[in-house]
Amino acid sequence: MNAMVCPQFLQEGSLKLVFFGGKGGVGKSTCATSAALKLAETYPQHLFLLVSTDPAHSLLNIISNLIVPKNLEVRELNASTALSEFKLKHNAFLQEIADRGTFLDQDDIQGLMNSALPGMDELAAFLKISEWTQEDNYYRIIIDTAPTGHTLRLLSMPELIHRWLIALDTLLAKHRYMRSHFSGYKHLDNLDVFLIGMNNSLKAIDTLMMDKERCNFILVMVAEAMIVEESIDLVSTLSEHKVFMSDIIVNRLIPASNCKACSAENSRQMLALNKIIESLPKQIFWTLPMLTEEPRDKLLELFWSELRILDNNQIKTIPKNANNLQSHIENPIQLPDKNLRLMIFAGKGGVGKTTLACATALRLQNDFPELRILLFSTDPAHSISDCLGMKVLSTPTQVFYKLDAQEINAEAAFEKIRLDYKTELEDFLQGSLPHLDITFDREVLERLLDLAPTGLDEIMALTAIVDHLDNGDYDMIVLDSAPSGYLIRLLELPELIQNWLRMFFKLLLKYRKIMHFPHLSERLVILSRELKSLRILLQSNEQTGVYAVTIPTYLAINKTYDMVSALEQLGVTIKVLIINQMTSDSICDLCKAIAKRELELLKIAQKKFPNLPIEFVYRQNAPVDLIELMTMGSRLYTKAI
Repeated sequence: MNAMVCPQFLQEGSLKLVFFGGKGGVGKSTCATSAALKLAETYPQHLFLLVSTDPAHSLLNIISNLIVPKNLEVRELNASTALSEFKLKHNAFLQEIADRGTFLDQDDIQGLMNSALPGMDELAAFLKISEWTQEDNYYRIIIDTAPTGHTLRLLSMPELIHRWLIALDTLLAKHRYMRSHFSGYKHLDNLDVFLIGMNNSLKAIDTLMMDKERCNFILVMVAEAMIVEESIDLVSTLSEHKVFMSDIIVNRLIPASNCKACSAENSRQMLALNKIIESLPKQIFWTLPMLTEEPRDKLLELFWSELRILDNNQIKTIPKNANNLQSHIENPIQLPDKNLRLMIFAGKGGVGKTTLACATALRLQNDFPELRILLFSTDPAHSISDCLGMKVLSTPTQVFYKLDAQEINAEAAFEKIRLDYKTELEDFLQGSLPHLDITFDREVLERLLDLAPTGLDEIMALTAIVDHLDNGDYDMIVLDSAPSGYLIRLLELPELIQNWLRMFFKLLLKYRKIMHFPHLSERLVILSRELKSLRILLQSNEQTGVYAVTIPTYLAINKTYDMVSALEQLGVTIKVLIINQMTSDSICDLCKAIAKRELELLKIAQKKFPNLPIEFVYRQNAPVDLIELMTMGSRLYTKAI
């Protein structure tokens, strides 16, 4: 790589935080890891930190056989550990805050806070990053982020933490007033100092993330139509958050050649690049080629040697052969039994879950026209709309007769509950003024839902599945799930949410003579019932099946093994493992080398999953409309029995 065209994130300078982000499966972890190694080796006088915020970590797998430079620390952030450390460090303050100045007692507030904290994965990540930047021990922190949807939740943490701090400050307000009024003591005490310190830390990291001289977000993508759409949306959201982004890395570009597969894929990549360059004309695009060997360990040292600034002349002429690679399915899968109620497509980001889920829903609708089927997405970065080529709403949207699709907006659904609660609170207080100190206790009540677990909105979205099935709206739901790390977290959350609900119900029961919220109580009772039904549904072999999806790479297969193990521990049945994006052997040197590597990985997969049926789907055109998706679905499954 010529020093004259070396990107800023690989040079010395004022940058303190560098985020590598984008859709799952595009090579974020590889780019982040190789960048950190390159910086550490080039600038041994500086100390660097490489950290992963993705629950399904990859860093240690990537460098498992590599001696890491002494000036580079590598950490895979464990949300549970981080939260335990946070509670241990600050528990005394939180307990004292909970014990002051409101009709709710210490047990009430402490119980709510304790039951809320375990769901805060992104909060834990944000607080640790904030702590590291405040300590200023590292020359630069390189962050391997989670896939798009949950990266955006990480970036919106300042707003969540701000609400949380206001809730805590509200608990102190009455005590602060009483202290000042009756004793004349107007100085800050230790709890005031604690909250001010937390707020200052929040402001500092928020300011840093909006400082384009010190913080940069590097978007990593591959040139595929759906990834282009998601990347454009991500850039727009980063701009809304005022997070600076200058560089886009287009990974795994395939050269044009006489090979039918490579030529078709190159053509599609050029079409996709043409779209994103037109949409983002001010960005700097860098390219990296498709490699015959997976970049791990020693190969990471050469990773940036092929980095080039994108030559726009490559994409001026739109090729005509972008759609001549037909789908190839080896050993089609048995079509699910029509009595199955929930079919979950699960896997790490970027393995093709959405495409397979959409093709499957269309095939099921064709073979079982009597069934009412819903194609449902819980991924915060929805892709069903892009895949189907139509606008899918947060309410069921008709695709065909008896086939609907839904991209549920979890945050909006919870915000409606928050607003309904506020309205109910207003009505309640108007009739209850003799019982409450309106100035302070009202504010405490208003902030109670700000102490709810951050995963509550996503769980409520997932329980919509139970609503649809129990109400008889649909006979079968095909779920395009969030990437594996967040799917596991989501499936673990019901028990945590139940703990929070138990605390909330206990509080409502304890103060039933002065607190009466029938609508909120009813909604939370329904949620509790839905959570129980959801757990029963997920653990039913007859009603639910997971179709695990992976791709033939070392990292993907290892992540899939972790996901399958975690799902089995949760009592969820895995029906089949689909290895997607396989490469057919050919006379092309690139295809031949990749196919050889993939065959070796298949042997590893067969050893890791001895009891799972394994099916293969080969590289093909990315379906761009309903007709192509139906064609893929017709090849993917055998005929219904």
